[in-house]
Amino acid sequence: MRAEEMAVNNEFYLELMENLKNGEELDIRQIYSLKPDSNTKTISWRIHKLVQQGKIQRTARGYYSLAKVDSQKVTPYEYLQRKSQEVYDSLVDYSFDFYITGLDSLIGEVLHVPEKYPVLLVVSEQGTENALGVLSERGMIVLSEKKGNNITNPSLKNRIDAIILKGKNFTLSTEHIAQKEKGFIDLYYAVTRMDYSLSIPELSRIYQNMQRNHTMGKDRMKKAAKDRGISTEILWLLEMGKVPEKALEFMIYHSKERKTTI
Repeated sequence: MRAEEMAVNNEFYLELMENLKNGEELDIRQIYSLKPDSNTKTISWRIHKLVQQGKIQRTARGYYSLAKVDSQKVTPYEYLQRKSQEVYDSLVDYSFDFYITGLDSLIGEVLHVPEKYPVLLVVSEQGTENALGVLSERGMIVLSEKKGNNITNPSLKNRIDAIILKGKNFTLSTEHIAQKEKGFIDLYYAVTRMDYSLSIPELSRIYQNMQRNHTMGKDRMKKAAKDRGISTEILWLLEMGKVPEKALEFMIYHSKERKTTI
């Protein structure tokens, strides 16, 4: 390859890296638009070579992201908190689908998971009653998602060992532990819907760490949000970096106005 051609290809890669940072994904049309004066076949060839070299990855049909970290890697069992290992061991020999999610699946994005937090787990609809029974027999205080939404007694909240969330897509986990994207979505849901004791600033720091570490694929985030039923707000969160400053200012203002009218 001629030096001039190598320089052009390297320039293309650096520009692509800049647009794919913080876990961003681009579809092929967006990549073409970065070089509107270049032949689309030439751009496609460059993308193909970068995928072969392991510098970028194809995340879905026509979508690409940086390939620095395989975000499908999950937290090993030995890194789960003690209570989560107990839940895992109690359920693993039963036939229903389940996986540990939330903070336990986000090791690397959060420094330490204190034992005070309830274990979040997703169980198939058919297995929820069985899981509740098995864990209750072991002396754990376990709530289903529906009942967890209605707890107002602080002393009871502090005694909960585990919360069972509903879910249908079990391809978002490996060996009964959620992929990081699903772990974050379930944690986000528990914090924003169920008064889970993790603070909003801590939740935000985890999200920023995932962006910084390139451990967040947009396609998997969208699938996880769809499974949790919160696609609209997660899509907004993922695209927030593209929203003009004045638009964000309007949203903040409108949010404050809404609070005063409630």
